[in-house]
Amino acid sequence: MSNNVGNPAICYRIKKYEVVFDAHNTMASIDYPLAIDDMTIQGVYYLKQYLTYLKIETEFCQMFNQDDLRDLLVNYGRMCGFDYRIELFNIFELVLNNAVFSVLSGELPSRIRISVQQYKEIKNLFSNMSDSQIQLIILEAVEKLLHHFNISDSLMSYYIKQCGINLAKRLKSVVKHNRLQTVVILEQELKTPPLTTFNASDRMSDHRFRLLIEKIMNCEKSVDKIDIIRTNFHSLHDYIDILNTDCLLNDEYEELFKTFGDVELAILTKIVFYEELRNNSI
Repeated sequence: MSNNVGNPAICYRIKKYEVVFDAHNTMASIDYPLAIDDMTIQGVYYLKQYLTYLKIETEFCQMFNQDDLRDLLVNYGRMCGFDYRIELFNIFELVLNNAVFSVLSGELPSRIRISVQQYKEIKNLFSNMSDSQIQLIILEAVEKLLHHFNISDSLMSYYIKQCGINLAKRLKSVVKHNRLQTVVILEQELKTPPLTTFNASDRMSDHRFRLLIEKIMNCEKSVDKIDIIRTNFHSLHDYIDILNTDCLLNDEYEELFKTFGDVELAILTKIVFYEELRNNSI
């Protein structure tokens, strides 16, 4: 799929890495998720694929108005009940999906702001559609999108079409269960944020974090550990960091989670099981 496949210079450098580091057999994992990510590839091969796909996604997003992109992320955060500036999720996929929905509502793909009226039209369009019909209209919308942006690069076209197929698969399920609102990102008015202890601005210093971890590990009672955590930790980043320190025992994790509200649990679950949720494997 890449112009560099078979390039002698590229192959030589990869082989040279193998001598010392065995880089082609080294597992790799990068935090920011791609829309399409082949985890069967390892090492430098995976890194090359990741950078190639990331470049495609970035170039595609640059075709849209940057204010529209920011508002899309804000609306997505409001819809899911989290701060989009903290969490890691694939931006390209959100933009592409809304561009496709814009086409289906009769607008240009560059208009990724979806109104309530457009949503009603899209929902009505999908009503009583078979799975094959859903896939057909999604792929047709993708073709219109490619034509509108004059995308002639074969790899980018292939990547976008594959994402279109993935969107069609997801839509078959959400339409069947009347959950279309979980896929289409609507313009939303600012509402009171959900009650949650997670606050991006409350991240503590590394020094204070280490002191609290030591204090927790020196506690003999689970209730005291949990009290320290709930009293002092208010940042999503700090919560994730503390869960990675192994300062709690198995039963203590369960006791901590019992003190969380639904929103807090949903945010943590979405981060921890991001790939599984996106791929519908759990």
